[in-house]
Amino acid sequence: MDSDKKIRHRITKQTEVFSCRIFRTFENELNHVETQQTIQVYTLKFSDWVNVIPVTPDGQIVLVRQHRFGTDTVTLETPGGAVDPQEKDLTMAALRELEEETGLTTNRILSLPGMYPNPAIQGNRITYFLALNVAPPEKREHFPDPFERLEIVTMPLAEALHAVRTGQINHALAALGILLAEPYLSRSQA
Repeated sequence: MDSDKKIRHRITKQTEVFSCRIFRTFENELNHVETQQTIQVYTLKFSDWVNVIPVTPDGQIVLVRQHRFGTDTVTLETPGGAVDPQEKDLTMAALRELEEETGLTTNRILSLPGMYPNPAIQGNRITYFLALNVAPPEKREHFPDPFERLEIVTMPLAEALHAVRTGQINHALAALGILLAEPYLSRSQA
């Protein structure tokens, strides 16, 4: 779009200022392509993420309850996490996260849209998956991170949607995943 050219900035300098296991922080010097004004901004580099909305054969949504350090609260959310650097297939990353966090797997998985979680300061994407007929695998291969303590919670779609709309599920990325899955699940449960 022509209007995009008028609002774009060009990175003229980028310096890594911090790095840890989950993200890297960069200081960026940006130059506006039209006005030539320069500003400093900080950005975070994360791996891409996957998020899974698991559904049991009887139509229950599978959620995990876990402690989140950023808010120092326990949240109710859908399973998900970072795509490992060696993983080239997002579906395989989603199946790994599903098994790690819930002990379940499926051979019926549907890719939903991918989105930017926070494009103001992050460049990664989160891709959503709907996993139908989830069940324990014959042989479990993926287990939670040793520091993760997860509680599995199941509920009907209507209850999960109510939990999203009333803020009981207040993890925005998980809430969005449930809302994205709703049209597929509502049709199958009608």
